[in-house]
Amino acid sequence: MQKQLHVLHCIFSLTTGGTETMLVDIINRQIQTGLKVSLLIINNDLDQNLLNAIDCRTRIIRFNRQPGANPLLLLAKLNILIAAKRPHVIHIHNNKLGRLVRLRRKRLLFTAHHMGAPMEYCGKLNISAITDAVADDIKARVPQARVTVVHNGIRTADILPRTDYSTPRLFRIIQVGRLVCAVKGQDVLIRAVASLVRKGREGIELSFIGAGEDEQMLRQLAEKEGIGNFVKFPGLKNREYIYSHLKNYHAMCHPSRSEGFGLTVAEAMAAGLPLLVTEGDGPWEVADHGRLCRSFPKDNVEACAEAIEKLIDNYPESEACARQARHYVRRFDIANTVDAYTALYNSIAAQK
Repeated sequence: MQKQLHVLHCIFSLTTGGTETMLVDIINRQIQTGLKVSLLIINNDLDQNLLNAIDCRTRIIRFNRQPGANPLLLLAKLNILIAAKRPHVIHIHNNKLGRLVRLRRKRLLFTAHHMGAPMEYCGKLNISAITDAVADDIKARVPQARVTVVHNGIRTADILPRTDYSTPRLFRIIQVGRLVCAVKGQDVLIRAVASLVRKGREGIELSFIGAGEDEQMLRQLAEKEGIGNFVKFPGLKNREYIYSHLKNYHAMCHPSRSEGFGLTVAEAMAAGLPLLVTEGDGPWEVADHGRLCRSFPKDNVEACAEAIEKLIDNYPESEACARQARHYVRRFDIANTVDAYTALYNSIAAQK
């Protein structure tokens, strides 16, 4: 009788973020499909609600380490745990763990979640990349790397779709993500809308759902650009809120500077929202390499403004594209992600 496949997921912190919330979905689905799953949370930084959402059949191990504390102690505890549990696959979600795990290294799988992921500790490991763009980025830097693309996944069936397709008087644009402009590019969107307003375009409202270090700067930028009354900051919201409220908006704009996948973009597709994204990175790939969105060059405020204007002025066409996207995005369902990981786990576990 074949032994039950045991996967140990390792992550530093379990906070509300795209990687962490998706990991909870992956773990729960893996448990449902019959895998034995353990989760190691190294640091004491965690969201209790997210922890409570994990299937109770998951073995959760918490080191409760203070971030930055003694790395030698962490190295010892981590490898003692691996020696005791002997998992078939050790799935790490941070490149630094590639240096700390010394045992069963042939059973290590590192998932690269973003462009430019450091590879000095992981280049010789089994690697999964969340998009072709991330895989190409890795291979350009480490040509000999063994990389398999496993797309991120969302719970497509849980996202409420739009039902009102009437022409809006107030055009509401949403962006969901950490308020960190160096990655997400929210400042580009504010400046683009301000440019349209100065040219006489009326009736646009922006909402940024999320929290982060640049919130105050973005608020000040909106005021400086003269559109403070039209920019909303609802704050950090849980996924259930987002899944039920995306349908109330008329488009999502994701002007990212560096994005490996863009879970919130896939979620907007599932909700039936027309999309505007940066050319060439993860969200553009998720939107079928630009076929299912309007796109613009990175950091180009005027091109972003032009894309917004074209989307609004051709809204029936934009909505027709969004309806196609609702069907296309099903390939990124969490069930497909878990199936792909299971196939990769089996391949790794079979290695001598």
